[in-house]
Amino acid sequence: MKFRTHRFSTTLVYAVTLTVFMLVIFALVNAGIDPRVGRGDFDPKNAAMVCFGMLGLYHSVAIIFFDDDDSPTTREAAADAHIPRAPDSYTGFIRQAWYKVLSVGPIFAVFCMASVFIWHSFAEFPGTLGTVWGDYTASPLPALALFLLCWAAASIGFTLAAVAEAFNRDRRGLFITAMIVMFIVGLGITAWFFFLPDQRTGTALTIAALALPLSLLTLIGARAWAIARVSRYDAAHPRQSARQRRRQARFGPRAQRQACPGSPPHDMLRRGEELLMHFKSERTAEPQMLIATNQRFVRASILGSDRTFVLEQASPGQLTGADSQRMGPDLLTTAHFRDSQDMRVVGGDPEQSRAFAEAVSRLARTGRIRP
Repeated sequence: MKFRTHRFSTTLVYAVTLTVFMLVIFALVNAGIDPRVGRGDFDPKNAAMVCFGMLGLYHSVAIIFFDDDDSPTTREAAADAHIPRAPDSYTGFIRQAWYKVLSVGPIFAVFCMASVFIWHSFAEFPGTLGTVWGDYTASPLPALALFLLCWAAASIGFTLAAVAEAFNRDRRGLFITAMIVMFIVGLGITAWFFFLPDQRTGTALTIAALALPLSLLTLIGARAWAIARVSRYDAAHPRQSARQRRRQARFGPRAQRQACPGSPPHDMLRRGEELLMHFKSERTAEPQMLIATNQRFVRASILGSDRTFVLEQASPGQLTGADSQRMGPDLLTTAHFRDSQDMRVVGGDPEQSRAFAEAVSRLARTGRIRP
């Protein structure tokens, strides 16, 4: 199951689906029925152990349910079929807006925490007092511990997904290694969650209180590093559209270097389209630009023929703002969009970057460039 959009409703749909699925699994094993066909009966005493383990597994590999898709066919405004699609990535969701990424863990966790109350209400074996499972309906602490641990498990999985995404463009071996490590760590988390129902409540809560902040800090740092690394690679290796690749194969490289009327970014304007503002970085051999017009917002590359090549675009209605910030030695100018991936340019003049970000944010808020 893969969701091609990244609204909060997507996360909620997955959380509800997971809750219902786990409720069915618990009901089966609690009744002594093994969900696996032909495996005979199941000991209801182990129902909580098995289902807690499955919660740990699903949270630690949650990234696999979110497939990133930069194709313009999935955007309402980006209808230009000549814009190239970004490489498919099973971990590309990590480069979505921070609030979309960081909201997955707590949303999943709160639904799962609530569902365990339902499990406990009809469990054949309600557990031993003093343990997470035994105290679940008698005290809020076990539920809090489970919530924090599920959130931490999702953050750990997303951290390893960020490492994988950082190498997705140019280091396939490291990308595959990071994905394998993510699943191995997921199995380790699963094994630990198996024993969580019998853990002392105080011990589980202490571990959760330590694990969550550490996992969140690691996730934030790994995600920032992955975004900067992928942005540097994309800036140095602009992608050609399928049409341009066919043209180059048919007519040769010089066909791509034919001059176009006007100079960048004016040569990319359509009939009736007006340029509002743009920001240019000459960090790479083929400079990149962020361009705002009255019809769209564009990230483009300037080819050797002094021609603008559109890399990605979005409608003005999707624009939510922009910012200029440093990620280590790199200056990142980033435009943010609703239901669409951020657009970034690496490098450029810091003062111009800040001024551009302020103007774009003002445009998103008020519809005007100037105060």
